[in-house]
Amino acid sequence: MNWRLIVKDKTKQPKEGSYSDWKEQIAKECNYQCIYCSINEAQFGGIDHYHIEHHKPKSISRFKSLEDDICNLFYCCPICNRFKSNDWPNDADDLNIACYPDPSEYDYSELFDISSDNYKVYGIYVSTKYMTERLYLNRPQLLYERRESFLRDREQKALEAIDELLEKLNNNEDFDMLKESSRAVIDLNKTIQKRSKIRPYKLAEIRK
Repeated sequence: MNWRLIVKDKTKQPKEGSYSDWKEQIAKECNYQCIYCSINEAQFGGIDHYHIEHHKPKSISRFKSLEDDICNLFYCCPICNRFKSNDWPNDADDLNIACYPDPSEYDYSELFDISSDNYKVYGIYVSTKYMTERLYLNRPQLLYERRESFLRDREQKALEAIDELLEKLNNNEDFDMLKESSRAVIDLNKTIQKRSKIRPYKLAEIRK
C-alpha cells in the first residue's frame, strides 16, 4: 500500500463554494488515492466515483463547523467511505485507543505493517487495528492489489537483473535478440504499472 502523509494548509482554504466544489483540489492533495486503503482513483473509474471524506464526521453536531474546512476534507474510495460512514469512537489524541488518526498528522505507512506472505495489513496500534477491522482493509480486492504490487516489484527487479547480465555477455545475433526481447518485457511491465495511475479524466471535463 502506498500511503503518504497528506499535506494540509489552512491558507489554501477556498474562498468560495462548499466542499463539493473543491473535489479536484482535495483529490490532488491526497495524491488521487483513497486515504485509507490507498487505491488510486483510476481503479474505480476516476474522480466522479470517489467521495469527499469528512474525517471528523459532519453529522456529529460538534463537528458541524468543520463541514467546509479544507483541513477536515480528504479523498476516499466509496467502499472505505461507506464502511467508515459517521463512525467516530474517540478523538484521535492517542494511537492506543479506537480512533481514526488524522492522515495529515500521521503517515499511515508508519502505522501499519503489510505481510509479504499473505498480503494482509496489520495495525501496529489499537487505532489502526480498529481501522483495519472497521474499514475491512483486508477485503479481497485489496489483497489482490497488494499481491500484484509485490509481484510486479519482484518481476521488475528480476528483469533488470537479466538485462544487466545480458549486457555482460558477448554480442552475437542470438544475444542481441534475447536482449531486445528482455527489454520489450521490461518496457511492457513499466507501462502496465503506470496504467493504474493514469487519471481517466478531470472533474471539470464531465461538468461542462
